[in-house]
Amino acid sequence: MNRSMITMLSILMTLALSMDAQTSGSDLISQVCEHVPRRGFCESALRSDPRSEGADTAGLTAVALGLAAANATDTAPFIGRMLGGGGGSLGPAVEQCLSECADQYADVVEQVEASIAAASAGDYGGLRPWVRAAIADAESCEEGFRMEAGGGDQMMMSRRNKVFRLLCDTALRIVELLVLA
Repeated sequence: MNRSMITMLSILMTLALSMDAQTSGSDLISQVCEHVPRRGFCESALRSDPRSEGADTAGLTAVALGLAAANATDTAPFIGRMLGGGGGSLGPAVEQCLSECADQYADVVEQVEASIAAASAGDYGGLRPWVRAAIADAESCEEGFRMEAGGGDQMMMSRRNKVFRLLCDTALRIVELLVLA
């Protein structure tokens, strides 16, 4: 074989292997999300982050936790805008609920950051309590809204709480796969 033919075969092999690796990453997302109750949400969330392309299971855990952290971090100023933009029209019960949610989401952000640190250290057993605590705080926020608030305020917070919970559930399911592997 001549040199150009060998070079061409090398290039083709490299392309074939890289395409196989991309398919494997995509297939891994599908495989992982099969074990998550909201499969469509899981796949959509993980595929929305470019870091998931070609990621292994540990990488997908980091992506899910990163998405949960972004959601939680964005929720704190969202609550602040609701409180600041209410102009007294929210009512005392809703304002109290939002104020409690702001405190809870401050804790949520810290808990998710601690879970990310645990995942980075490979301490998957250690990250579970942090994620569960974050879920519990988000659920407390949700429960307060169910009891006190109504209308659009409740719907906006419920949507955010639900997305956060789904992201955390996704991360926990991936961690279960890591621990079992």
